[in-house]
Amino acid sequence: MNLDFDLCWQKIQNGEEYALEKVYKATFRSLVYYASEITGQAHLAEEVVQDVLLKIWQNRSELSIKGSFKAYLFQSVHNHALNVIRQQKTRKESVNLLISEKTWKFISDTYDLNDNLIDRIFSDETEVIIEQIIKKLPEQCRKVFLMSRFESLKNKEIAAQLGLSENTVKTHIYRALQKIAFALKKEK
Repeated sequence: MNLDFDLCWQKIQNGEEYALEKVYKATFRSLVYYASEITGQAHLAEEVVQDVLLKIWQNRSELSIKGSFKAYLFQSVHNHALNVIRQQKTRKESVNLLISEKTWKFISDTYDLNDNLIDRIFSDETEVIIEQIIKKLPEQCRKVFLMSRFESLKNKEIAAQLGLSENTVKTHIYRALQKIAFALKKEK
């Protein structure tokens, strides 16, 4: 059975849910496959497709689709999948600004942190916890940590600016990260 996507789009615009259901059933697998080729993750691809279909339904009265509705679906999935990938990359880069690869490995090995920690770091609650820990650090340790992670200064530069040895700078950063990791593990 060939589905007339443009007719379904007209019915969707009129609020006919069964038309969206028909489109869903006819395209879900192929849209998920397409999205998974972009994201590399089946579960993420399913979320992308569901998000797109939901947004189409929610915005049906405002949307103006020129051309094929089926082509619009694939283009929307394509764009949303790319946006999701960009967001993930940005999140990982933000974590890398906070914690170097070597330090991250040490913390995860030492404290047996799970793979969802990156997601937890960006939750509001966790952000508050990290801010509280940073505020509670001894002044010199806090200053060194902030210069390292938020001003992106190298240990040598921090040492020169504060009149400390590089080893002291490394120790301050290590202690700050240790306290953050411990507090996050405690919140699990």
